[in-house]
Amino acid sequence: MKEIFYFLLGAVAGAIFALLFAPQSGAELRANIQSTAEKDWQKLQAEWMTGMEKANARLDQMQSELKQVLQKQDQADSETPITS
Repeated sequence: MKEIFYFLLGAVAGAIFALLFAPQSGAELRANIQSTAEKDWQKLQAEWMTGMEKANARLDQMQSELKQVLQKQDQADSETPITS
């Protein structure tokens, strides 16, 4: 497990150094990073909204199904004669 952690840590450090020593000026690099981050953020927000819409739709469906089951149960209870 430690080996995987160290490998990933090295990969991240290598990526950072590669970005820092890339043949671009600092301003260009920062602009590229900011642009990429903004695009990724917008994509993440869109995916989040899609997921929330799906979750809400499923929740509504489950609530509807639960109401139907409870109504059937109430009908069955009211049709059952009470004997003492």
